[in-house]
Formats: sequence, C-alpha cells, structure tokens
Amino acid sequence: MMDILTPIVVLGLLLAASAGFVVGSWFRGRQMAGRELTLKRQFDNRLSAIEHDARQMLERARLESEAARRRIEAERDRLYTRLSKLDPEGSRRVNSARRARLPRARTVRKRNARPAAERARARARASSEGDDLTRIKGIGPAFEARLNEMGYRTYLDLARWTSEDLDTLGRGLGARIRLKEWSERAAELHRREYDA
Repeated sequence: MMDILTPIVVLGLLLAASAGFVVGSWFRGRQMAGRELTLKRQFDNRLSAIEHDARQMLERARLESEAARRRIEAERDRLYTRLSKLDPEGSRRVNSARRARLPRARTVRKRNARPAAERARARARASSEGDDLTRIKGIGPAFEARLNEMGYRTYLDLARWTSEDLDTLGRGLGARIRLKEWSERAAELHRREYDA
C-alpha cells in the first residue's frame, strides 16, 4: 500500500508546488503591474507639474514683455512730445507716420548738417591742404608726414587703399601697423566730415 501512496503523495506535492508557483507568479505579476501603475502615475503627475510650471513661466514672460512694451511705448510717446516742442516741423512728419500706423523708426536729422556748397568747399580745401590724419588712432605726426610724402593727404586717400596698397605699405611702413583699421577709420571720418 505504501508503494501506491508514495507516487500519489509525490504527485500531490508536485501539483501543490506547481499551483504555488502559478499563484505566486500571478501574485508577483499583479505586484509588478501595481508598481508599474504607481510609477506611471508618478511620472504623469510629475510631467503635468512640469507642464504647469512651464505654462506659468510662459505666462509670466508674456506679461513681463507686455509691460516692457508698454514702458517703451510710453517713453517713445514722451520723446515724441518732447520732439514736437523742440522741432514742430519734424513732429508733423512723426505724427503723420503715427497716424498711418507706420513703424516708429525715423531718420535722425544731423544737428551739424552742412549745406552742399559748404561741403564742397571743405572737400576742395582738404584736397589742397590735406586732412588731419592724426585723428586716426595709431597715426602720429611722424607717420602723417611719411604718408603725406607718399601722396596720401586726405581721409579719402586712405579709405581707397586696396589690398595691394596695404601689402606694399605694410612692407614699407612696418608690420605692426594696422593699415586696414586705418583705412576703415579714414572712411568713417570722411563720411562724418564731408557727409559723403
């Protein structure tokens, strides 16, 4: 009888172990699913918090830019009012642009704008006498004298230097000289001096 019970007991133990394994796996799967669900909820909550913070930051930035725009417009209007008191003719041009809803950018009148005849006289005088080349940073009286000897007397002469001229002058005057910067500064001074 013992011989018959032993396989049944072993079979029962195997069935119990299998059932325990299945139930344990099912239970563990439920726990894992629960953990995944908890992690997903935590992730979703964190994501929605980040989105909420981002929306708040964007709204705050929009409000700040709107406030800055209002401040700039108020300052612009204050300056237009001041301009109309100082220059009634210029303010009429500005007011017509404002009525047309055009951009507020306008050309600035030069305070020391000279008439064309006076500019022509100044250019003629500069071509005969030469410009003050020492106004260019790096050119002193000695370099001005050397440049004048070489035939460069005006800002326009320096502004018209080509790359070949720069190479030749670099060899003749020295490598430390910033000829290209001199040429650019001379062009700027020529435009400022002669409104050209």
